[in-house]
Amino acid sequence: MKILLLNQTFYPDAVATAQQLTDLSTYLVSQGHEVSVITGQRGYENRDKKFQPFEQFKGIKIFRVRSTGFGKQRFVLRIFDALTFDFMLALKLLFFPGQDIVISFTSPPLIGLFGVLFCLFKGGKAVQWLMDINPEAAFSIGYIKRKSPLGHLLNWAFDLTLKLSAHVVVLDRWMKKVAMEHGAQEENTSIIHPWSLFDPSPRLMDFSESIFRKANNFGNKTLILYSGNHSVVHPLYTLLDAAKKLKDDPSIVFVFVGGGLRSLEVRAFKEKEQLENIVQLPTVPRELLSDALTSVNANVVVMGEAVNGLVHVSKVYGALATGRPIIFIGPEKSHVTDLLQRCSQAYHMEHQDVDAVISAIYQIKNLTAEDRERSARENKRFYQSQFSSQKCFAIFSEQVLKVPPTKEFIDSAELPEQYVQS
Repeated sequence: MKILLLNQTFYPDAVATAQQLTDLSTYLVSQGHEVSVITGQRGYENRDKKFQPFEQFKGIKIFRVRSTGFGKQRFVLRIFDALTFDFMLALKLLFFPGQDIVISFTSPPLIGLFGVLFCLFKGGKAVQWLMDINPEAAFSIGYIKRKSPLGHLLNWAFDLTLKLSAHVVVLDRWMKKVAMEHGAQEENTSIIHPWSLFDPSPRLMDFSESIFRKANNFGNKTLILYSGNHSVVHPLYTLLDAAKKLKDDPSIVFVFVGGGLRSLEVRAFKEKEQLENIVQLPTVPRELLSDALTSVNANVVVMGEAVNGLVHVSKVYGALATGRPIIFIGPEKSHVTDLLQRCSQAYHMEHQDVDAVISAIYQIKNLTAEDRERSARENKRFYQSQFSSQKCFAIFSEQVLKVPPTKEFIDSAELPEQYVQS
């Protein structure tokens, strides 16, 4: 089949969604499909960085369209970046050959509508893969007023997109409920969880082996890691307040890896409070990600109350694949708590419960080697059985493409006979 993917970011961008789309595209090529991608020419975080207008990577044809590069500092300029990308995407699609399937993701808003219109005029099956529920997420955090002209337009476009799509992919049951309220049909909606950007290691790394620890002179300190995009929708004040309270304990270090708007808040808080126990580092290359996430004592996952059911926190899968303990700060009812109920050494607390965060950190610090090994085995086994990329691809093939993966793929991935997620 001829398959076209639409998204603002793709290889070689380091943002998680770009890397996951690259994984999906590589899988589709391995199954014999002809895969093309239309994406943005600018980097997601570094808008000054530009990639080639066209290139081929592992059999994938990548077409990149231009847009403005004002960045994320002001919402109005961010919207302008999105609109110029949408305009150039529309021009590209106008002259692009017809496809059997067009898979639209959710960055930026309106991209799914272009995928639907393309299929209406040129044939093919329109599929929406909702990495988040926009414009609802923008409404919930006050970026856009629901009853404004722009709000009405985006809501109308989103509802129309879901109603006219042949299939909708969401990331959890909470998102599925919201998508159906906007027009998605239950029989044509699949839940496919994201996957980790690395496979679990068969053994738990000893801290002395870590490249990440050695490169940053962390020694044998207790590392509490928040990694990935510091999204504006996920407040970090509870974690930062915990760091402030623990500033006199030199054995504990809070490490923030990655970019995003809230990384500026972390920097400002660190400078204001003069906290030496907060360390900020740039995004880790994918080939070193497993080492970095596994080298810490705990991975922190944060979810904003306002976006529950609208945004899916995918960093939890990488955290789970490490086998290390997980600290989750967020709502009691969410896709993260659904998952962590079945995990070992997972700690949940609501926003503002700083003392609970500190208590969890000290419990994790005092775990015995046997406790760490046991929980690592359990968490890795759970991840591999439910959330591996191979399993997600198999579900996608079965439920969306309606073509089972090849026997060679199933055998090499060691998938069970029944691999549909529970």
